[in-house]
Amino acid sequence: MSFPFQMNRRKMLGSALGLTLGRSLFQPRAWASVRRSSLTPMEFKERLRGPVVSIPTPFTATFQVDHAAVGKLIHQAQAHGMRIFDLTAGDSQYSYLTYEEIKDLTTTVVEAVDGQGMVIAGTGPWWTDRAVDFARHAESVGATAVQVLLPPGTGDEGGVKHFQEIAKATRLPLVLHGKYSNSLLEKLSPIESIVAMKEDVSLHYLIQTMISFGKRYNFFAGGSYEWFLAGKPYGCKAYFDTFATFAPQISARFWAAEQKNDVTAEREIIEKYENRFIWNKFSVPFWHATLEYFGVAKRYLRPPQESYSDEKMKEVKAFYDKVDLSPSVATNHHQRSQDAA
Repeated sequence: MSFPFQMNRRKMLGSALGLTLGRSLFQPRAWASVRRSSLTPMEFKERLRGPVVSIPTPFTATFQVDHAAVGKLIHQAQAHGMRIFDLTAGDSQYSYLTYEEIKDLTTTVVEAVDGQGMVIAGTGPWWTDRAVDFARHAESVGATAVQVLLPPGTGDEGGVKHFQEIAKATRLPLVLHGKYSNSLLEKLSPIESIVAMKEDVSLHYLIQTMISFGKRYNFFAGGSYEWFLAGKPYGCKAYFDTFATFAPQISARFWAAEQKNDVTAEREIIEKYENRFIWNKFSVPFWHATLEYFGVAKRYLRPPQESYSDEKMKEVKAFYDKVDLSPSVATNHHQRSQDAA
């Protein structure tokens, strides 16, 4: 998980976010300009390295998409060096969003990143026409790439036609998402704009698929440092980093250790933080409660998902006290970065 703005509008947004976090700051339709992606598929493939910040769509107490909180999450992650941001059907709560909300959310992320990194826009498990429409939208607002979730029940012939239509509709690089058979991956290989794959199945699937297709596609692990390290000998170069959404200083430490090949430091981070959070405590409600505890967003989830109560929020504090992780560290670092901008 993890990755810095110009003086003008970006500084104004950052300061205002810290004070009011009003939704008006992040009205996606109202923005005057959007930066366009200029990366070719091969350039994107080469730059897909390190932590990837997966966006957990935040909601207000009245269950509206909290665009201001999305901006705050991104800016805080950027202040700690994060440069890759991903919208994905699961983490980004697509099942609880309308299609228009998903498009607006994509615009929000692109504008918040503001050219200071890459934005991977993500489809849901949609039929071809909707996926094509979304790919065009993602390109029009300035996304860097489109991650395409394979619809359930898709056979090889249908899968190839699906991606051929999407590839014809956009110049953006394409990222595979879901469980693909080796035969389908082989048949998709001639589509030059498909250059990466987000693992979303299992560690065994990640490694076995990289053995067969690691040179053709840039694979990135879907959610843990541990899986990234296990996949690295087979060519894994990037990974989802959940800590980047609320404690990006941990993400920065892990990536710095990785760049130094300091396996001891990486193991210590996994043992102290990730093992306890990802494997022993993680759930979507706990993650969103964590965002509130660290001052990034509110805890609320759209029903029938259950949001943490005030009483359960005490459990969140108790958990992070045990791992000696305080909200003040990330907040203070973010504020210093804003002051220096």
